[in-house]
Amino acid sequence: MSISVRDGNFDVVVVAGPNVNVWPSPGMRSLTSLCAEMGLSVGVYGGNSLQVRGVIPVSSTGGVVIVEDAQKRIHRIHARAVVRVSAGQQLPDPFPGSRSEAFLPLATARRLLPLSSVLWSPATIILGSGNAAFRFGVQLLEKGVSDVICMEPLSQWGGKFFSAWEVERRCFEMAGGKLIEATPVSLSRKSLQQWEFRARDRQGVRIFDVARVVAAGPFDSLDGDDGIREYPPASMLFEVEQRGRESRSESSRSWSLDEERARRLAVRLIKGLCPDLGALGEKREKLEEALRRSRARLKRFARHREEPFIPAYEGKWMASADLRKLRAFSGVPRLEQNIRPVASIECIEEIGCNLCEIACPESAIDIARGKGRFLDESKCTGCGICLDACPSSTPILMHERENHSTSLVTLAWRGVHLWKAGETAVLVNRRGDSLGSARIKSVDTPVGVTGKKQFLQIEVPTHLIWEARSVKRPRPPADADEDLKFAIQSEKATGGARAEVTVNGEPRFVQNGVLLTQALFEAGRSRPEDSLFCSDGSCNLCQVTVDGAKKLACRTEVHKGMSVELQPVESARSESDLLCPCMNVKKADILERMRTAKLQSPDAVAEVTRVGEGMCHGQLCMGSFRRLLAQEGVDVSNWIDWRFPWSEWVLRP
Repeated sequence: MSISVRDGNFDVVVVAGPNVNVWPSPGMRSLTSLCAEMGLSVGVYGGNSLQVRGVIPVSSTGGVVIVEDAQKRIHRIHARAVVRVSAGQQLPDPFPGSRSEAFLPLATARRLLPLSSVLWSPATIILGSGNAAFRFGVQLLEKGVSDVICMEPLSQWGGKFFSAWEVERRCFEMAGGKLIEATPVSLSRKSLQQWEFRARDRQGVRIFDVARVVAAGPFDSLDGDDGIREYPPASMLFEVEQRGRESRSESSRSWSLDEERARRLAVRLIKGLCPDLGALGEKREKLEEALRRSRARLKRFARHREEPFIPAYEGKWMASADLRKLRAFSGVPRLEQNIRPVASIECIEEIGCNLCEIACPESAIDIARGKGRFLDESKCTGCGICLDACPSSTPILMHERENHSTSLVTLAWRGVHLWKAGETAVLVNRRGDSLGSARIKSVDTPVGVTGKKQFLQIEVPTHLIWEARSVKRPRPPADADEDLKFAIQSEKATGGARAEVTVNGEPRFVQNGVLLTQALFEAGRSRPEDSLFCSDGSCNLCQVTVDGAKKLACRTEVHKGMSVELQPVESARSESDLLCPCMNVKKADILERMRTAKLQSPDAVAEVTRVGEGMCHGQLCMGSFRRLLAQEGVDVSNWIDWRFPWSEWVLRP
């Protein structure tokens, strides 16, 4: 067999791991730019056109990157340093039912939500309490799902029992969501579209009727040195997890975190690869300044857990001490709100977001909490641009009319049911508690506001102006089949075209032109193997037979008349005690091998047990595997699994 291999050489090679959705990521753009500016040659590989098959470490430092291009040609890239960007899949430790089709990773749930008529009612439970968990919960509630619960199973996040910013939790609860502390027990089918989810809290086992359970995390804090891993030590082989999404507004904290980690890693690469730093001259000073800023910003990103703002309540009213703290915050107006509408931005915690500052056309927002700066109310014109910019719905416009019985509050509304002027709304506080009724005075969408949002100006009893922060409808609409409405809206958004296909010989009508994985979820024929819904087909679990040919459901588009044959679900993969379902490896098997052979390193345990060597190459199990090793006292804080290849790969001449 003859194979043509093309060679290349770089100082630094940045590669995308399996199932990385955004490439190149925001952080990697910063890293490559800084390295190139300092004179290093940099190669970037990933995406559909240049698929990275793996990295082979060399004996000194760096490694050899194996890449396959769109024409199936093989490229062997020699690098003095390699940076792998991983998808960072957040999955909890397995429990009975966690390998069922009702259990979805957050990335899969995000892809299903806007595109198809997948059912989310009567309830959806989201495991985890990070910003992403609350943000997805708000999206479900805005689409009309009536019961959304975020469940925190870890409860160890510094001074908090939840991982996210306080403003994200506030937004979720104001939208109608609930946050509870509990650990999963089991997930079992009750009917075709309904499941029973059991969870254990301090009072015992609670039972929920759900349509879906979504894994959002975070489920651990094994991030190594500020989220940067190097393994083996001093090898110049690094891994960073991708957290950011397509735009900064979708995940401001993750986007900023990716950028700062990348800058810090770039400095490490430059110091390790440049033989004479003194020759850089002024560039060296710029390098040191970039490092100092990144260190400071990374510390600030974690400060919301060390110095949290979790207001207490006296009934439905914020406790006096916390309300005084809020009103003394520099993002809240002191005087101008008595004269005219001005912004009030109640982000008391130190968080890595400045979207409102970037968006403000009058430079009225200058975020420098350490210097007591945030909002210059004298510059604020009440334009409302900050209300649109903030994904957490934190800013409002307030006009406190002290000599009137009512005052005015303007807030952003993103729900599926739009409001009309003159309607009656139920006011809610920052915790989602009902405070009474109020009238929608006007509905507006100012120039410059993006998306389908409304600005609601509400007449609020003056004594409630520092308490009321959102609204909800007094009762659901009479024709409140929310999932049916959502399905109709989804069809309109995608053109509404339907195609008749056969699935295992049964006729089904599904959306035409969508990916087959989505259609299987829509038709209620999804399998546990479809749960990852890879963007690059890297796990190879979702194999189907389409018109007689084997294909991947996540890479195959639906067309009229297609015949689909689904492979039977392997019963072994659905067992609750399997840590690695692809290789049928149980947690007990791993512990027994570790104790019998006295294994002390993660490489040794992985080699002996073969965890992560199956078809998905660790996408389902590696998080649980790392947590198990950490519980047994094995240091995994900087461990990277470099086993080759990273996905199923057949080398053909």
